[in-house]
Amino acid sequence: MLNLIAPNSLKDLVDANAIRQATVVADKDVFKITVKYGMVERIVSVRTREGQIKERVFTSLDAVARFMREKVHLAQYEVNAANFQPISKRNKRPDTSIRLKEAHAALSRSDWLQQKVQASRAGLADGSNKLIAPADWDKIRAEKKAKRDAI
Repeated sequence: MLNLIAPNSLKDLVDANAIRQATVVADKDVFKITVKYGMVERIVSVRTREGQIKERVFTSLDAVARFMREKVHLAQYEVNAANFQPISKRNKRPDTSIRLKEAHAALSRSDWLQQKVQASRAGLADGSNKLIAPADWDKIRAEKKAKRDAI
């Protein structure tokens, strides 16, 4: 396995005009970027959310072109598609489904809580909910604590 290079470091090398060759290499259904500078060859890396550093993979040449143009500012590179084997259906981000379900559940709970708060405020405004004084709350808490302690 080749050593890795961070995108920011690659951009610095491009700005210094130190890149001898950049190649987009197909690896089954994804693409990786290799660069040569000096006497070394490196693969572009990415830092994951967990903090791991691994090879950056792209699912399309459009994504590679966007990355090279916008992030690295490298306009000229080669494409080696000899090992390209497209897969008809690709599960892009299996964690996205789980994350979105959790976010939807949290939003549903937030909506429910907001409805409860609005109903309580409306009850206080129209008098259907009675307001309990702090001294009365202390008395209620003491009674409940006494019941719990008795059990």
